[in-house]
Formats: sequence, structure tokens, C-alpha cells
Amino acid sequence: MNSLRDRLERAVVSIYSDVEERALSVPATFEERVLWKEFACCVLSSQVPYPLSVAAAEAIDRESVLHIEALEDTEDRLVSILRAPLIVDGAFRRYRFPASRGRQLAAARVTVTRQAGTLGNLLEIHQDPAKLRSWLVENTLGMGPKQASMFLRNCGVSYDLAVLDRHVLEYMAEMGLCSAAQSSISKMSEYRRREDTLRSYASSLGAAVGLMDWAIWIVMRMFKQKSVTEELLI
Repeated sequence: MNSLRDRLERAVVSIYSDVEERALSVPATFEERVLWKEFACCVLSSQVPYPLSVAAAEAIDRESVLHIEALEDTEDRLVSILRAPLIVDGAFRRYRFPASRGRQLAAARVTVTRQAGTLGNLLEIHQDPAKLRSWLVENTLGMGPKQASMFLRNCGVSYDLAVLDRHVLEYMAEMGLCSAAQSSISKMSEYRRREDTLRSYASSLGAAVGLMDWAIWIVMRMFKQKSVTEELLI
């Protein structure tokens, strides 16, 4: 193992127990408002910086559009909220895809309502997390494998599904777990193959794949920020 691999792996292992303790200290929730806020954040985070997607999801939550109000004008209200300036880290920011993400969230609301009445009911109906993820990907607009896995993990439904974002995929490439890094994987069959590989790697270190990916995400973000800072100082 070269020095970079060794440093990255040791960093991931060193923070894993903190990530695990924090995640397991928060019980799974089926509160409808919390579920829709998390669902919206996962859909809104695709190709968008995470802090901006959190701000957008919080704005939608404050207007009670997804978990309380009627369905007729949901899309128009979502688009209007997403077009308004959002405060992120003390500065005004614009959300990048207000029309398309507003349409996706409104359609997802209709689909979930028709299927199960509420998101909480949907989670209780589908007891198998992997099958539930597949249902979300196949039936709700804006939910790819990564977003669906993140939703189920952040709600505490399952820590056995991996969130394979670009940071995790780059780590896997660095560790020699895959041939080359990709920024994203949209095809479910390929996603499952990479997930199985990461699950085996996590298991070899005594970790759950759905928590190790979180530790990897933290380490890789810090590693990249440090690398950029060092380059600027040269």
C-alpha cells in the first residue's frame, strides 16, 4: 500500500467510530415532515452543492408544501420557492434547477400519495431496504441510486446501502477497488456491483458500508480542500 492510500485509509478508519456513534444515537424517524424534508434535500442535492440543497429543502419545509398542503398547486409553489434567493453561509445564492426539481418533487409527492398515502407508510410497507431503494428509483422522479440510498440512510432505515458519490468513487479508485473514478453512476446494475465491492471492503475493516461511505466522504472532502490550499500556497 502506498503512502497516500495508507493515509486515506487510516483517516477513514480513525473517524469511523465517531460517524457510527453519531448515526446510531439518532433513532429512525417516520415523522412525515422530517421524511419529506430529507427526501427533498436528497433530490435537490444532485449536481448542486450540499449546503445549497439543505437551504432549499429548509425553505420548502418552512412553507409546508410537501407534507401538509393539497396537491393541486404543489409544483407552482415549489418552483416559486426554489427561484427565490437562499441564504447559504451568510450570502445569497440561487438554486440552479428550480423548474425541473420543482416538477420532480411535485411528481414524487403524487406518486407516493397514490402508492401509500404517506412517506411513512411507504417505508413501513417496504421492509426490504434494497427493494425499497429500487422502488424509489423506478417510480419517483429525481431519485437515482445515490439519492435513494442517502434518503434511506439519513432517515435511519438502513446502513447497508452505499451512497456512491464522486468522493466515495474517487476513494475506491485510489484504493484499487475499481479501475477508474467516475463522477456518478446512474445504472442500477453497475451501482450494485460497485456497492458490493465497497461492502466487502468495509466488512474487511469491521464497518457497515452505509456508514463507512459517510466517513470516506468526510475524509475525501477534507483531503481535497487541503490539497487545494497547499497548491495555492506553492
